[in-house]
Amino acid sequence: MPNRILWMWMLVSAAALFAIFFWLSTLQQPLIDQHEFRQTQTALGALFMQPGLEGLLNYQTPVLGAPWSIPFEFPLFQWLSHQLASLTGMHLSTSGRLISILFGVGCLLPASRLIRRAGLGIRAVALLIILYCTSSIYLYWNRAFLIESTALFFTLLSLDVYSQIRNKEFSSVREFSSLNAGLAISLSIALLIKSTTALPALVLMAIDWAWQSRTALRQREKLLQAMLVGGGLIVAFTLLYSWTHHADSLKQLNPFGAQITSSALKVWNFGTPVQRVQPELWLKVVSGRMLAPIAAIPIIMGLRISSNQTRTFLLACLILAFAPLLIFTNLHIIHNYCQAANHIFLLMAVAGSAAAIIDSRSQKKIEQISTIALLTILIVANLSVFFTLSGSGYWLVSRQQNSPKLTIGEIIQSQTPSTSVILVFGDDWSSAFAYHSQRRAFTLPGWAPSSLTPIDILLDPDLHLGGQPVGAVVSRKPISEADLLPSCKIAEQSEIEEWHLYLCKPLITPQT
Repeated sequence: MPNRILWMWMLVSAAALFAIFFWLSTLQQPLIDQHEFRQTQTALGALFMQPGLEGLLNYQTPVLGAPWSIPFEFPLFQWLSHQLASLTGMHLSTSGRLISILFGVGCLLPASRLIRRAGLGIRAVALLIILYCTSSIYLYWNRAFLIESTALFFTLLSLDVYSQIRNKEFSSVREFSSLNAGLAISLSIALLIKSTTALPALVLMAIDWAWQSRTALRQREKLLQAMLVGGGLIVAFTLLYSWTHHADSLKQLNPFGAQITSSALKVWNFGTPVQRVQPELWLKVVSGRMLAPIAAIPIIMGLRISSNQTRTFLLACLILAFAPLLIFTNLHIIHNYCQAANHIFLLMAVAGSAAAIIDSRSQKKIEQISTIALLTILIVANLSVFFTLSGSGYWLVSRQQNSPKLTIGEIIQSQTPSTSVILVFGDDWSSAFAYHSQRRAFTLPGWAPSSLTPIDILLDPDLHLGGQPVGAVVSRKPISEADLLPSCKIAEQSEIEEWHLYLCKPLITPQT
């Protein structure tokens, strides 16, 4: 084996081992790290997952009071996390992180298959693995209790299956039907888990399908195949539409749910036209979180020397890398985990372009050496973002083991009945207290009407709790005993950093 091939696989092994070590070493960290709000919201749905199909379709996220179902994504990830925890006895936080890691590693398989099908060699696959395993985005967010890696896996899988259908001559109807069914299923799952991840891929496949169908119609060949593939894409989109309608209907049953339906959150998700041209998107998100601008150099060089097949693949990767930023702009600016949905496509473009340059016999030695140097700079820059103590602080945050919310949650869990509900004031509609205490909660959202105050809730908690007793009250501001009395006769009160905790005496059922 040539020395440069040996060195390449040594780097692949080192990057993979580092990523695996980091993922496994932080597997048991409580859900107190970055975006605790979103992680605990996902985990709360897994914690209260009910058995059967109804439990899956109408799953609960008990944070905004009764009725408890306010579904967003289809809860495949939550269901898997719940089942793994039930079967193994491991903590739910650990099982969710493990499921996320497994799907994150699994993303490399369909991504590698796409690279090879584009006419690129094993070096491109190796470079992708190195870039992926040293990416601050995937190092950190692949071990979070989030749906990101699961949605990305099924998105990549659907692209892989579509690529096979597009480029393969089928010897039997059964072979084609199996692949087409696989496309419909994988794309449907991806869209249901997280539409913002899979929609750009669906749009790209639909545009390519329309172009291929035009050619098939003109040549009067493979018309049936084109119709069936189109049918698979339509089925996936129809399922997404149906789930969104179902989820919105359930949300509207909750007094606060109407404000978090898909239509109500449209501006929040898509942002404004001005945001698409502001430096915040391109400097903060693309340059600051994804890849340094020098990544454009090997991509441009690779596009220039590649074959038509490879060039088409590289352009498709660039479209899938940047389209989500232009479609769901506000989401990507606000949430630094959202780039996990599209960053891999930029890494695939860089890996494919760099491999094309390094493997090309017509390229000058200086260009190949420069490409290797640029890759090295990109890897070092990615790792520096990961290890820096400022900015993202990924490494530092991943070591945290304690927080006031976790402490309060553990106190509530140990000292209140499991059937009781907690009231939370001053934490927007975060699921952190609910999940850490493993209790249903009414967390007064920050966007609630100003006329609705904590005092109003305490006067008549049954209106929001479905008749269940109050086990504890958590508030950022102190509450007087007189205001608490209608719903919580204080058994114990304490102050933990900026939070005031009031444990309530359990109700005594009269004996007959």
